[in-house]
Amino acid sequence: MKTEIIQDYYRQRGLSWPDQKSALLFFLSEVGELAEAYLALQPVELSPEEEELLEQFAALGLQADEIVSRKPGWVRNNDRARKENIAHEAADCNMMLSVFLQTYNDQSPDEVLLEKMGLKLGHPIRTDEITKASGKL
Repeated sequence: MKTEIIQDYYRQRGLSWPDQKSALLFFLSEVGELAEAYLALQPVELSPEEEELLEQFAALGLQADEIVSRKPGWVRNNDRARKENIAHEAADCNMMLSVFLQTYNDQSPDEVLLEKMGLKLGHPIRTDEITKASGKL
């Protein structure tokens, strides 16, 4: 996601832009919230091992949330009481991953992924042709 959009969202909400360590902790917190949502709704059957793994992710996400919540100026805008929207939680993960990479090395996850794909393929991904064909990207 373009970080300019996220920065404007932060501005409109009155939130401050996090440093890279806080952004990483926020991302891990969001991964925990996604795990909680998935466990609550269980859109597919999970094995006991998978349930335990997601429970651990949820607990670690809560721990990351507790650490970052001690940072001055931090605002908790979600009390973790309602976790019924997997798509929203996944989108929050995407947003915080974007914020982390922006604060870490001034790149977006999309840019880094295209770079990695190009390295694995041995040539750059031709996004212009894909965009024209699908109208997306």
